[in-house]
Amino acid sequence: MAQFDPGVPQQRSFNGFGPASIPDPRDRVLDDFLTSVMAGGPDAVASASASASEAGRRVLRAHAERLASRAVRGGDPALLVQALVAAVLGGLDENAWEAMMPMALIDDAGRRLGVDLPTLFDDVAHIVGHPGTVNLMVWLTRAPEDRTPGAMGFVAANDQEGFRYRWAP
Repeated sequence: MAQFDPGVPQQRSFNGFGPASIPDPRDRVLDDFLTSVMAGGPDAVASASASASEAGRRVLRAHAERLASRAVRGGDPALLVQALVAAVLGGLDENAWEAMMPMALIDDAGRRLGVDLPTLFDDVAHIVGHPGTVNLMVWLTRAPEDRTPGAMGFVAANDQEGFRYRWAP
């Protein structure tokens, strides 16, 4: 089975991944990567983040978006833990604007699934450690209208397979 290396400067095997059908075999590769990093806790998250290329971060941000859609589609709030870790590794730990975009989808997915967001974010904070923790908690202080998919350029929609967040420029 293929493995994901966030440090690869060219992530060619993930071209077209964001808008690809859900599920896609590449989802599993990224799920496995995140499971491994999460098992290692804050040290593994810091190591993965330090080695990540910008292309690797883009893949992780796309995966965070897809995980939010998968969570709503399957009614599985556990996927939001992986989505938040993916967002942190996608640049939230560096306060990257682009990493804020999937946060709105994760937030919305959590609301749709009845998840207590402060508890979810606190649980993930223990996995990612500092500095990801800080930016996770800062997200929760944003005004409600700034935490919506629409505020970040997305809409909640459906495709052939079911519920899906879509970019709506």
